[in-house]
Amino acid sequence: MQSTRSRRALGTSTTPGQDSGAAGKKSSASDTPQPASTGSTKRSLTFAIGGIVALLGVTSYTLLRQPTPADVAAQSKPAPSSTQTALESVATKHGDALKKLDGLSTKERREEAKRLGLLTAEEVNAVLHAKENSWVIEPTSGGARLRVDTNQVSSNAPIEDYLAWTPLASNASNRHMFSVFDGHAGYRCAEQLAARMGPMLDKSLDFVAQLAELKKGGKKPEVEAGDKALVKTIRQIEREAGLDWDQVPLALTATFINMDYELVAGALAEFRKQQQLMRMDELLGPAVSGSCGLVAVVDTETKEVVVANTGDSRALLGVRLKNGSWKAVRLSQDQTADNANEVARMAREHPGEDAVIHRGRVLGGLMPTRAFGDCRYKWPLEAQQDLFPVLYSRGHRYATTPPNYVTPPYVTARPVIVKHLLSDEDKFIVIASDGLYDQMTDAEVIGSVSQWYEAHNRKDASTLTTEDDNAATHLIRAALSTDHSSRRQSDKNIRRLLAIPPPHSRRFRDDISVTIVTLNAE
Repeated sequence: MQSTRSRRALGTSTTPGQDSGAAGKKSSASDTPQPASTGSTKRSLTFAIGGIVALLGVTSYTLLRQPTPADVAAQSKPAPSSTQTALESVATKHGDALKKLDGLSTKERREEAKRLGLLTAEEVNAVLHAKENSWVIEPTSGGARLRVDTNQVSSNAPIEDYLAWTPLASNASNRHMFSVFDGHAGYRCAEQLAARMGPMLDKSLDFVAQLAELKKGGKKPEVEAGDKALVKTIRQIEREAGLDWDQVPLALTATFINMDYELVAGALAEFRKQQQLMRMDELLGPAVSGSCGLVAVVDTETKEVVVANTGDSRALLGVRLKNGSWKAVRLSQDQTADNANEVARMAREHPGEDAVIHRGRVLGGLMPTRAFGDCRYKWPLEAQQDLFPVLYSRGHRYATTPPNYVTPPYVTARPVIVKHLLSDEDKFIVIASDGLYDQMTDAEVIGSVSQWYEAHNRKDASTLTTEDDNAATHLIRAALSTDHSSRRQSDKNIRRLLAIPPPHSRRFRDDISVTIVTLNAE
């Protein structure tokens, strides 16, 4: 396994142009607080602040990395030779399968996929363990110990999901950011989010705290030129909302809005200023592709978790009730056409446009109603007509204008925020891309992780065992083993699914990326 960095980018390569990706899945918010989940008795608050924030200025476009924090004990060991041999065998089988599947019609491919040979148990294990990571975060005084398990199993090549973690310096080492960025129409947008979200959130939290002190007569914060747009966004959100914000929700909202501005409008302005064709892919590639984004800020000192979500990734809380049963509590809301609030918002923002939601998608194309990037749903038509032909010729095949494009922007990155106060019953948090939830219900997810939790945390659990030491691996194994029709787990199901090579595997499963944070870990 690999040591963990504040930027988790597992299994992804960077290639100029030639963005690949399946757009089939995914190709302003209400002012009224919304409940975190139906029937929840937990103290959860949701904030969704409306309005469009106009941002000014262009900031630098730099891929940021931070070193591994010293307080992280990463459990890392090289893969045994048997695992490498098994992975090579999988690659050979995938190559043979591609020869059978390429060139067939959709119907023919589906039938041929059923006839492919299954992977062996050893090959399945090699795939499942290839990208797993597990580490412990030790607290400072007043905090709590956390265990973190992550894993990814790709379906796209390269994978379009990214996982990111970073300690937030604004509160010593007891406040941490855990996130998943589920890319679509290529990996470039998600890659940038994973690299840049943590540092920007840290700055945002610091500015929010300084501005709060300024209201009490404190010193005016010193703002560098590159951070003026971020501070401007913070101030505008406060003015528009007309109320006092909690600092973490305010910082998260400002960070999401400003990050998307940098990726979409800022990058466009920078390219037009420079007019350098050699930088076109670097500057505009992340804008053409898109990504959902979910960020959870866990503070073990205040016992608070705040989740910001844009798109259809999901965070669940595993709650162990006093009677020993388990309950799933949603810490996020999916933002798709299945969400009635989102459909109503889109209708309000684009009155008279019957096609704004068509076939369950934004303008008939995009599944999530909120996303980063996706400039084809945001840029002015004039910019698209000017740049899309060149971008398309350079391999960006989603540089096309959707039909019925009348009143952009149609998609926002403004998040919906859920704030939750942790109790002793709250045992773990599951953060995952929607590829997991395509396979399992919320109850099935929490049921699976609770099995792992009981086996690894109960003192009387000597008779309870799991095949995987890593909680995320345990969950992904369960997800890919679950038969959609019977809802039963079958070893044959995972051996069949993992035998189908990309890109054809996208007809059967999506990239799956999972982070599980065990609270008060022993």
